[in-house]
Amino acid sequence: MFARVGGPSGSEECGIALVRFSGAIEAAFGLTREVLFFYSPYRDLQIRTFNAAKKSLSNLPREVTPDMMFFWAPDERLREKLDDWSSGNFLAIPLELPGNGDPISLISLFRDYIFSRDLFYETTPVRGERFFGRRRLLQSLREDVRSQRVTGLFGLRKSGKTSVLFELAQTLDNKQTIIVLRDLESLPSPPADPVPDLLQDLVDDLLSQLRSRELRSQELTALPSNFSLPEFKRGFQTILRRLNSEDVKVVLMLDEIEYLTPSDRIDVAEGDMTSIAQFLGVLRSLVQENGNFTFLLSGLTSSIIESGRLYGRPNPLFSWAKANFLAPFERHEADDLANSVGRKMGISIDGGALEALFDASGGHAFLYRHLASTVVQDLPVDVFHRQIRRTDVLRALEPWRRLVAGNMQEMLNHIKRYYQDEAYLLEILREEPTEFPTIAEAAPLALGHLISLGLVQQTDDAYELTPVLHLL
Repeated sequence: MFARVGGPSGSEECGIALVRFSGAIEAAFGLTREVLFFYSPYRDLQIRTFNAAKKSLSNLPREVTPDMMFFWAPDERLREKLDDWSSGNFLAIPLELPGNGDPISLISLFRDYIFSRDLFYETTPVRGERFFGRRRLLQSLREDVRSQRVTGLFGLRKSGKTSVLFELAQTLDNKQTIIVLRDLESLPSPPADPVPDLLQDLVDDLLSQLRSRELRSQELTALPSNFSLPEFKRGFQTILRRLNSEDVKVVLMLDEIEYLTPSDRIDVAEGDMTSIAQFLGVLRSLVQENGNFTFLLSGLTSSIIESGRLYGRPNPLFSWAKANFLAPFERHEADDLANSVGRKMGISIDGGALEALFDASGGHAFLYRHLASTVVQDLPVDVFHRQIRRTDVLRALEPWRRLVAGNMQEMLNHIKRYYQDEAYLLEILREEPTEFPTIAEAAPLALGHLISLGLVQQTDDAYELTPVLHLL
């Protein structure tokens, strides 16, 4: 396919072509679809043209490779610009080949760019084609939203909670559903009162969503400055009722919820911060009174829905909200991630290597990706076919353990901070494993957390630490 498209200023035309490579090239470099070739006539290529080229990927009559394109322009700095404008998740390859028509030069160009990528290493939440696994959890969360069951998603640090929220929001967001996803990390934490800032942020986010959809927002814009929690409820209640008449739902997602319950700074059960309990009570009331509203909580600690009391009041979410724990990947999910990401870098991974990656990381999302990334760093790039074998993984283990030691210590610190009973049980299991079953029987909730979080596993009648904690 070849087509002409208008340039960003409309003065000159650019051209696009969709190209399908041979089976050998596709297998070597992990391609399964056509690749976009973009032609620009500009001698001084501007980033607006580059952005127009990326945008054209979503306006094609059929799906093509979404994270890559070839680019040609008569610009002497083409390679330099494209290298600067490309990101870790999108690759623009400058179509600079010798004039002798040597086919090997195209293979070398592929190799120089595709083999140089490290798509395993991720430090930010992933979504779309970069998201793997969690299908049963996502289905359960979608059903919770549809049924107005308020739910919480809890897990260890860097376990992928925010990625799950992003993916859930992406699958739910449509003309009839408004999604508001708010990270609480930037708010003041108790003993400072975070509720006024949180309410203002929620109103701003809701107004942005309503206006973008050309829906009525007067009840929120009419709120006075420094509005109170009851005023917020009345305004939001009126908005929800109007939206309900148009079959529009609102889903609120609050991430990093532990910033509302920092147990090292304040007594979460009886401390003087009633506004937080009141805020959660307002959200519960809005769910009960409106068939088109629900909310989700996500964070490190489940105490916000499992504690009977919250800041001197009965906890409005106790025995009402549902808790979900984000466990490590199952083996088939981890294999799918490794094989899919590896193919995009021209890497195949044998069965022994997949087993070693999973066993060493325990399937923990961040650790699994980090270990795979460490292995990739030592693979040659001057070959046509790259493969990860078990020996490659085993060779990388010791330097990798040193690299993640700080992350593991931070993870353990969070367990001690937010799961004190669980941290005590871990110490017992490490130092006196024969005494653990008897002691754990007296703390079934804490034991359940340890198993759900993937820190302890049960084999027959015995318990043992999972590989994640052996890294410590």
